[in-house]
Amino acid sequence: MRSSSDPVRMTVRATRVVAAAVVLAGCGSGDRSETAPAASAPTTSVSAQPGAFVGECGSLTDAEVYERAGITGLAPVSRNGIKCRWEADGGERYVMFTWYRGSPIDRERSVAKGIGHEVHDLEIAGHRGFSSQNVGFCEVALGTGSDFVHWLVRYGTGTAPSDPCAAPTALGRLTLEKVK
Repeated sequence: MRSSSDPVRMTVRATRVVAAAVVLAGCGSGDRSETAPAASAPTTSVSAQPGAFVGECGSLTDAEVYERAGITGLAPVSRNGIKCRWEADGGERYVMFTWYRGSPIDRERSVAKGIGHEVHDLEIAGHRGFSSQNVGFCEVALGTGSDFVHWLVRYGTGTAPSDPCAAPTALGRLTLEKVK
């Protein structure tokens, strides 16, 4: 049995006393100073329009991803509500879906431009976005309200098709057809 003078008990008691003092100080009433506003002004904020609901992996099945990606040997390696990835050749070639909730698509576009990717405006079914490509890969991002969906296809070295953005564009189009 520990005594009441045990250092651990004393520390716990001291912590409780300090916490109670902080809480009580915040609850105290005080006189308003002359410089304090009489009433707080109402604040207005513009809330972002929520995006469409996108199911797991962009609402696509593995078979739909394999068919549109054009990469043989793909297999799922991660899957959750906001990000999925399929890989071939130990990750040298892959397809990745990401659902960005409440994130500005223009920030992603700026990053792509900033690292030297070729960036083009894109619109599919009324959803604005962009494609970004560099050697061996292409990514497509499409806005849905304050969210955006993002498909990236990495073909690996020397294996990209003549239009590397065809596959991620097709994946993005199919995702938009399925969103709610």
